[in-house]
Amino acid sequence: MKGIIFTSFIGYMQVHHGDAIATETLRQAGVLKDDGGYIEQETYPYEDMFELAGNLAAITGVTLSATFEDFGAYLFINLAKRFGSFFAPDETLFSFLQKLESHIHVEVRKKYPDANLPGFNFNQVDENNLHMIYTSERAMSDFGMGMIKGAATWFKRDVFVGKQDLTPDHSGTRVQIIVRLLDVD
Repeated sequence: MKGIIFTSFIGYMQVHHGDAIATETLRQAGVLKDDGGYIEQETYPYEDMFELAGNLAAITGVTLSATFEDFGAYLFINLAKRFGSFFAPDETLFSFLQKLESHIHVEVRKKYPDANLPGFNFNQVDENNLHMIYTSERAMSDFGMGMIKGAATWFKRDVFVGKQDLTPDHSGTRVQIIVRLLDVD
């Protein structure tokens, strides 16, 4: 997982939970080092993100799922501000989400060639409902759902986002994410 995700998580903790909780979360993970921790361009094991998020969840009493979701929403807004060129002027939430594979992930791989990104397949059921199949060995669909909620905020849409684990062992490596627009007439 790229360092930009980790540095953003530190920023998220500071903004949403304060410096003391961020410091304690990092201390418990053994991240407080002389070298300053994470570097945006570097790659780190995704398990480290589970450790950080798990530590934060334990400290705050919030579930790991909710922690990942909240961070995903925070991250999307921050990345959208930083990389505004990813958005076309006439873009909608659904058109943006459906170009994750064909455009967004292509551009991410140009910037970070070793990035290990999840896969997505799409089925737009109708103008108000989009089904996405998330596939990743990292099983971080809650993070993805948060990113979708952040995108909805960015596009000023009210949405329901739900999920159904499609794996027989409930490992979360293949999940259907349901996005429904709520602010329709």
